[in-house]
Amino acid sequence: MSLIQPSRAFLAPDHGSGQGELSYLRTAPRHLVDRSAIADVLITDWQRTGADTFFLGAQWPRGHAFYAPIAGTWYDPLLAAESLRQASLLVGQTYYGIPRGHQWIIGELDIEVAPAALLLGSRPAEIRLEVARSPDPDSAPGAGAEPDSGAGAGAGAATVMTVEAELLRDDDAFVGAGRISLDILSPAAYARLRGDRLGPPSGLPRLPEALPPPVVGRLDVRDVVLGVPAARSGRGGRTWQLRVDPSHPALFDHPVDHVPAMLLLEAARQAAQAVCAPYRVLPIEVRSAFHHPVELDIACHIAATPLPQQDAAEDTAVRVTASQNGTLVFDSLVVAALCD
Repeated sequence: MSLIQPSRAFLAPDHGSGQGELSYLRTAPRHLVDRSAIADVLITDWQRTGADTFFLGAQWPRGHAFYAPIAGTWYDPLLAAESLRQASLLVGQTYYGIPRGHQWIIGELDIEVAPAALLLGSRPAEIRLEVARSPDPDSAPGAGAEPDSGAGAGAGAATVMTVEAELLRDDDAFVGAGRISLDILSPAAYARLRGDRLGPPSGLPRLPEALPPPVVGRLDVRDVVLGVPAARSGRGGRTWQLRVDPSHPALFDHPVDHVPAMLLLEAARQAAQAVCAPYRVLPIEVRSAFHHPVELDIACHIAATPLPQQDAAEDTAVRVTASQNGTLVFDSLVVAALCD
């Protein structure tokens, strides 16, 4: 039996003053969005609008410490991905009774944004996420783990949760849309999945030398997640080693035993930017699949290949893959527009 069963027993009071009216005065509790730092909590409010539909508020700061503005002009589109990730965790725990301590493993995450709606304004952007949970076809266990016996949120089952959302800003301007699919595992199921990989490894390989920050659209070398090119691949592609730095305050907000999904998304974005250098690009569509947990202590290679364009006016499309020990662990399609 799936954990994802709406039940009044798990419902917290709705926070908005009325349907569609959301507050942006304070952040959500950190544990509901799996963040340790208050400054990285984007969700501010939430309310139920139907059996499996919800409104959530998110505030995007004009100067986030990590998801900084693109070319000083646009909000970072990965704020949409992080908002969707936080929203799905909050909805699952608040409205479907997913217990604290369960593991959320992202299987797929897609976002698409409208550049005009990402322009910075004179105050932080107030985002409304109109969220819907998609029905699970078979309530199948995820990530290859067998569910524990018993039913209900406290029984330790594994299940799948898929959430779709539209993002609207301020005066209901369409910002973008996204979809996220997650495997939810009990501590016991996650321990079986990870085996002797459970918990942070005792040692990590030496960080490879970082690419120059401007090449990947960054200002601070600590935020560069791609090491110097290991080789040039065919058709103009390149390969790098993923830089895994567990001391990074945003990408590693708390101890984990595998590479966080948002680090892989950042690697995809930086790889697409590196391929397009010296031109600065704005990602407008990112479609990603997470095939296997990416281990912290094994070299992970990131490869990027631009896809053929039909004409010069088309946006640039780049396929980005990650592999460990010759196994594909992650792939992403990044579509990017030139920053004018």
